[in-house]
Amino acid sequence: MDRPFVFMKRALLTFKAAGLHPPFLGPGEEDFWLQLWVERYGALAPDLFVGCVKRLAGERYFPRLHDMDAAVLDSDKKRVLSLRRQKERLEACQGPDLFDRENSRRRVRELIEHLERKFDPPYPVEKRNSSTGSYVHN
Repeated sequence: MDRPFVFMKRALLTFKAAGLHPPFLGPGEEDFWLQLWVERYGALAPDLFVGCVKRLAGERYFPRLHDMDAAVLDSDKKRVLSLRRQKERLEACQGPDLFDRENSRRRVRELIEHLERKFDPPYPVEKRNSSTGSYVHN
């Protein structure tokens, strides 16, 4: 994470804005906790850390280190599971191309001819020739 102190201070502000009262007794203790968080969570990806902070901001009390560890572990498990499922979906699609243009055209022509035969009226119908515009008797 670039500038981990900035992320930690923002997390602290997020918790305070959510109405969670920090257990700090003074500014010196706040700096101690910020330093502890930087050492413990400074190597995390920023989006993972921010997601955990947002999740913990909805709790009833200021998060303990144990709560943050559990949130990080849970988010990381979800991310790994998501990547594994995405990889499995991509591997399943690596087979032959399921869309064959020529076969589809042939099948559409067959369906049109079948429907023409099925719904062909018992009497002759004049059809209009698209190229000349004149009528043709069947």
